[in-house]
Amino acid sequence: MMQPFCVVAALVAAAQMWWDGTKFPPLAIRAPFPYDTLLAVAGVLSSVALALFLLRIVRSRIDRPATTLDRDVALSVLALGGTVVPLAGNNWTLLVATAWGAGVCVTGSRRRKAGYLLVMLLATAPSLALLSPSDGGVSGTLLFSLTMAGMALVTGILMWLGYISVIVLWDIITEATAARQAQARLAVSEERLRFARDMHDLLGHSLSGMAVKSELASRLAERDPARAAREMAAVHQLARDALREVRSAVSGYRDVDLDAEIASVRAVLSAAGVRCEVRGETAGIPAEQRTLSAWLVREATTNVLRHSSAARCVITLRREERALVVEVFNDGARGSGDTQVRFGNGLTGLAERAAAAGGTVTASASGANGFLVRAVLPVATGPDGVDGAGGAADPEPRSAEVTS
Repeated sequence: MMQPFCVVAALVAAAQMWWDGTKFPPLAIRAPFPYDTLLAVAGVLSSVALALFLLRIVRSRIDRPATTLDRDVALSVLALGGTVVPLAGNNWTLLVATAWGAGVCVTGSRRRKAGYLLVMLLATAPSLALLSPSDGGVSGTLLFSLTMAGMALVTGILMWLGYISVIVLWDIITEATAARQAQARLAVSEERLRFARDMHDLLGHSLSGMAVKSELASRLAERDPARAAREMAAVHQLARDALREVRSAVSGYRDVDLDAEIASVRAVLSAAGVRCEVRGETAGIPAEQRTLSAWLVREATTNVLRHSSAARCVITLRREERALVVEVFNDGARGSGDTQVRFGNGLTGLAERAAAAGGTVTASASGANGFLVRAVLPVATGPDGVDGAGGAADPEPRSAEVTS
């Protein structure tokens, strides 16, 4: 943005007062000491106010309400005058005026933009008058003024295009963010509806049957106690079946798929500019270890995004005798020189899950600036050497490396 440029240009213009041999001293130099210095300082301070008002004006186009736009424009005109008048006669003040014109022209209607351009040209008039050659006559002075005004106008248009390109990019990013948020909300709503449908399908029939059979049993309690007992036994069985189905549904709802989780974290890390490598195969990992591994990968890569400046992340899955080893390494740990690593809530929960399954989770610095989260999860094997996934236990499984 051009707001800081207004201050820089005003500082350079004021510095021309003490620049020996310069051909473009500001108008303030014609005042006696110390008024010349005071005028130069006033011009620079006005440029600071001008930059602040320009920032507010441009932000009203991006992310601020336009309720104070007219006031900000009027105050920016006063700050513009306070900058270009004492520092007039220097070519840098022409750039201050064009920067102001480019900033305010991103807002308002076409009629207002035309008025802003007129104010910009009027702001360049003092400098054009002082910069015009005195020996060129009327025609030479007029030609010089028109040429400089045209150059200022072209420069202002280029600055305005720069503002517009940034604003368009901001609008695109804002719309994309809103679309992603809406998509996430829609996905959550659809998942809630799906789960609600599953619960309705699971419980609707069972509860209806229980209601009918319990009502029948209550009517038969006096006339046929034996049949009433059978009906209540059927109600009891229906209740047990419904409870089992609900537990199965909730368990499946809470399970995390390892392959889907690895694909998800790779996409997220790539979007964050982190190169992700996945080493090893997920086939043959038992269901319980798959869920624990998926939670570990999710939590470790979340820590990579939140607490590191990594450029590379390596996820390793391998078998060591009767254990599954899952490692997540990144090369951008902050404060990796620390040997003491304190677990947060996420890693503490994972360590507790792993301990319940007979495994361990460790986190430590690795190398000059690396960080490694490592989990060792036992894999049960049967007496015939077949592991829990139904495959033969292999202490040295083949591994494939996939790089994204």
